[in-house]
Order: sequence, then C-alpha cells, then structure tokens
Amino acid sequence: LKTMKLSRSSRLKELPNLSNAKNLERLDLHECVALLELPSSISNLHKLYFLETNHCRSLQVIPTLTNLVSLEDIKMMGCLRLKSFPDIPANIIRLSVMETTIAEFPASLRHFSHIESFDISGSVNLKTFSTLLPTSVTELHIDNSGIESITDCIKDLHNLRVLALSNCKKLTSVPKLPGSL
Repeated sequence: LKTMKLSRSSRLKELPNLSNAKNLERLDLHECVALLELPSSISNLHKLYFLETNHCRSLQVIPTLTNLVSLEDIKMMGCLRLKSFPDIPANIIRLSVMETTIAEFPASLRHFSHIESFDISGSVNLKTFSTLLPTSVTELHIDNSGIESITDCIKDLHNLRVLALSNCKKLTSVPKLPGSL
C-alpha cells in the first residue's frame, strides 16, 4: 500500500493503527470532517512524503511527526479545532497551515533548512509574525490573516521570491524587505 486516500469520508472519526503500512507514501484525508485525531502510529510511516488533512474541521490532535524523515509536504488547511502546531520533521519542503486557529508557530522553524513554501493564510488568531524562518524560503503567504506586524526577520530571507500579504486588515507596517523581491 503506497497511497491511502480517504478524502470526503465525512463520518470517519478515527483511523486504524497504521504501524503495518510501512510502504505508505501518501495519506490524503481531506474533508474527513468528523476525524478527531491522527493515530500515534503515523510516526512509524517512514516512507510517507505527503500528508493532507485539509478541511478536517474536527481534527484536534496531530501527534509528533518528527520521525517521518521522508515527509516533504504537509497540508493542514481549514483544521479549525487544531490549536497547536504539531512537531514536524526538519526536512519539510512545503508547509501549508491555512485557515486554522493556531496563534503562533514554534521557533524551531528557523532550523528547517529545506522549507521553500510556507503558507499560513487565513490564520485569524495570528497577531504577529516573529518566527525566524530559514533562508531557504522562496514563498511566504500570510493572506487574509489577523496579523498586525511582521518583524525585521523577513529581511534575512534572501531567497524569497513571493511575499503575499493581501487582505491583512490589521497590518500596520511592513519592515525592510529582502533584495530578492
């Protein structure tokens, strides 16, 4: 089993133990609106490179994913009950945490030297963006958020090619930007 697509399984509340799915590479759970949590056995899926939980409106818990050395792409859009940012591996390339109630991101993100695309659009509880991001970031999307300020750390993103800040109604100023824009 390399791909498990359970998307739009609207009554699915829990997943089985995934420990035996050693070859699973893609796990697509988008619009599993009743799903409450991901099983801790997900941390045994060492070949998993793609995880999507978009619009899992009831999802409250994502266990630590730091053991997932192949994981490159995480999509967590519209997980409205997800309050805290899960522990993820440092090899992430694309991270989309859109339309959540997460108010802050861990400082450890600055050590994620492979991340290229970071999308936190629609993060209404996010007031400031002070997280230091690695210089590998080429795209940063903070559209439609409750952000009020961005710290000067953004000037150090020398590979940044796209900065999206549209519809940030509380944003009062933008700091010095990197020359790559």
